Amino acid sequence: MAASSLTCVFSQDQHGHLVPYIAALHASCITLDHMVGPFLPPLTNEKLLPWWKERIAEAAGGTRIIVLLLPEASLGKKPAGPDLRGLAMLKLSESETGSFRGHIDAVLVDRRHRRQGGARALVAALEYEATKRGRSLLLVDTETDSVAETAFKKLGYTEIGKVPHFSRALPSGKKGETFFYKEFVPASS
Repeated sequence: MAASSLTCVFSQDQHGHLVPYIAALHASCITLDHMVGPFLPPLTNEKLLPWWKERIAEAAGGTRIIVLLLPEASLGKKPAGPDLRGLAMLKLSESETGSFRGHIDAVLVDRRHRRQGGARALVAALEYEATKRGRSLLLVDTETDSVAETAFKKLGYTEIGKVPHFSRALPSGKKGETFFYKEFVPASS
């Protein structure tokens, strides 16, 4: 990771003002990178902002972890919107039988800050936060033949399998999905 970046867990008080910038980052990944997400272009604030407010409510409720990638200069103060370099999310299983699981459902890095180790730092931060909460199994799915698929293999995730034509995507129609897992020793309470 670039020496000038750090990760931190999203806090409504410290980072709530970044929601429009978070939605814009998400939109740019879908629009410019053709990333499969919950929405298809054209994207609007009416689609994205309520969706992100639900994710943030889940984080406040303890069922989701959101980690931000910010410049070190923002440490100890409220970062400005353009400071947002990336984010990652982990959905924590809410079932009694899955209380040891989590699912990484987003790793987004601004195009200007890619290839500097930000995605690796974000995933490492999610793994750390997950083990602090007693999670010992993380799942993730990525687009088949994508940079993300290669990255999760390098990060030690084990491929479970591929499903062709898994998601609707523009401009190519449908994309396949590759599923992974990684097991951990949870942190001691």
